[in-house]
Amino acid sequence: MGFENVCKSLNNYFSNNKLFAPLQVFALPVTIVCAALLVLNNFISFSGFQHIVLIAFWLFFFILLAGENYLMVAVALGLKAVDYLIPFLRGLFKYHSFWWYYVLYVAIFGYLAYVSYKRSVK
Repeated sequence: MGFENVCKSLNNYFSNNKLFAPLQVFALPVTIVCAALLVLNNFISFSGFQHIVLIAFWLFFFILLAGENYLMVAVALGLKAVDYLIPFLRGLFKYHSFWWYYVLYVAIFGYLAYVSYKRSVK
């Protein structure tokens, strides 16, 4: 019950804010495109542009979360988990090193994607 109240409060804030209200329409495509660009950044370096994409991802992610579209939130979080899984696997096979923080990020974002997906099925 508490999580739905947070989403409703976020939705109320974003709907009443004259800066964020027009951006609600673009929350879904921008979140997915930014998540895909972050995954693509593992193969093609965007250097300074990566930080702008990351900020846009989190901003539009919270706008998307406020709209309670849990299936697309699960997709975005799944792409974020893949964003951390690729460097983990690259480090494991190419450099023979095991980085625990990547494992932790993959576990956290993977679990949150799973929970969001389960919430969307209900």
